[in-house]
Amino acid sequence: MKKIHELFISIKKNVKKNFIRASINFLFIIIFINVFQKLFGAENSIVGVIFAIMMSASMMRDLTATPVRHLIIQSITLVLMSVVACIVTAISPWWAFFFNVIMLFLILYAFTYEYANQLYFPYILSYLFLIFISPVSPEHLPKRMLAMVTGAVCIIIYQWIHGRKRIVKTSQDVLGAMCLKVKTCIQQRIDGVEETYDPENLREDLCELSKLIYDRRKKVLCISDASFAMINVGRGLEDLAHLISALDEETVHLNLPLFEKILIQIEEFHSFIMQEKETISFFAETDFQGIENTSLKSIYQSLSYLYEHLLQMSVPTHRHHYRKTMLSLSTRFKAALNISSIRVIYAFRVSVLLAVATFIVQMLQLPHGKWLLFTLASVSLPYADDIKMKAKKRLTATLIGGIVGTLLYSLLSSLSMRTFIMMLSGYVSYYFTDYSATFACSTIGALGGAVFMNAFGWEAVGQIFGIRLGYVLLGILIGWIANCLFFPFKRKQATKQLWKKYIHTTQLLTQICHVENMDHQLYYNLVIQAHLLENKLLENAKALNWEGAKDLMAKCREAVRLAHRQPLSS
Repeated sequence: MKKIHELFISIKKNVKKNFIRASINFLFIIIFINVFQKLFGAENSIVGVIFAIMMSASMMRDLTATPVRHLIIQSITLVLMSVVACIVTAISPWWAFFFNVIMLFLILYAFTYEYANQLYFPYILSYLFLIFISPVSPEHLPKRMLAMVTGAVCIIIYQWIHGRKRIVKTSQDVLGAMCLKVKTCIQQRIDGVEETYDPENLREDLCELSKLIYDRRKKVLCISDASFAMINVGRGLEDLAHLISALDEETVHLNLPLFEKILIQIEEFHSFIMQEKETISFFAETDFQGIENTSLKSIYQSLSYLYEHLLQMSVPTHRHHYRKTMLSLSTRFKAALNISSIRVIYAFRVSVLLAVATFIVQMLQLPHGKWLLFTLASVSLPYADDIKMKAKKRLTATLIGGIVGTLLYSLLSSLSMRTFIMMLSGYVSYYFTDYSATFACSTIGALGGAVFMNAFGWEAVGQIFGIRLGYVLLGILIGWIANCLFFPFKRKQATKQLWKKYIHTTQLLTQICHVENMDHQLYYNLVIQAHLLENKLLENAKALNWEGAKDLMAKCREAVRLAHRQPLSS
């Protein structure tokens, strides 16, 4: 009874917390799909559904830094998807196989990332929708292409409305949180209590800051001066915490008044970062006069460094000023291509697998065969290690959603009631974040679409559910055999490759720090890449139970930190 009561309270809190957001999002999607259908016809209503999914999924990445470039990329990709989907439904499955391999490979490679959240699934799902749910003939293709371009515009507008100030707000939050952690570290040293300072916490914040800047790049090797300064502030805060934590108790005890003033200085920095003050005072210069202790001098240098880069970060013109890289055109081109063996292997494996499955479904003309493909796409993940858990969640969701859907649709034969259930399942999904829960809601909706006007009563509805369950089981089995037995690519393999890349990146950083006229774009891109690699390596290390990863990375960080502490040309 206690657990049921706790569950009820949890659900109540979740509903209260998400009611406004879920209701607005659901209402927006209903209006969007209906308007889209009015503009482009009933045959393109599925395109409206596709973009309702994509707009929400696109928020995992920030596209507002270069909206025109992303609009062009999105438009080309989506139009190409619609053209190829039209071709493969009009030609022999034998020829269609080759078109599918190429298109699926391009989607998977373009929207799979080594460091960031993956975006490939909504695009793969959309491509399969265009083939199996609402294919169009060549004469209707121009209208569909126009619908796809319109959808691409809608994605950018949606991003602009919801995410254009995300970099300012989020970077401010990250740096503000780092300031507070440094402040806590100083306060604990003053009070003489046991430190709770964990360098990994600050490092996580720094990696998050780098990811924000990485997502907002204008293009490869093109980061603004303000972003340079932002990274330097984050690194400066980490360095300051490191220096203060390393001090012996006697030094702190003998210089308590000085540390009180350092605390006030950090509070000043925090107020400036959070825009509580328009100007920033730097009084540490007078406080450190006459200090001979080497460690305290290093702290002063760190505070001066922070002050300088906080000012640079806030200069409006620095947000739009980009220093030119000194790298050759061919080197920049290679960097822009950013060919990754991990992404190539994954994209090729899954594109061939999905193309073969599509060929079989088309050749055998399997009823509801799209469910097999949707499942196969869902469980074919980059790492074989993750497939078992994803398959378990999908199967659980199919069973729960299928049983609930079968009960409801068997009891309710009215089309209006069935429509209401399908809409309600979509609305309820907004209250969940777990995949099992959201897919259970999707299963109810999908089952409703399949039985809507064709199946009535327990036997007919149950039969449709049985077919869906069978396809899900078959998709999971094929996905497991192909990705885990025949062509396994495990997290351990990827981690080895990433580790080599991380070592190379940090070694380059230590070397560049000693170059008199260094290439700032190259330097800061390497800094960001090192942080992104660290983030991914730590994520993989946790999954692999690799306990020594942090210690190994700490040695590389220390080498870079010591090289960075020498005066850098600004």
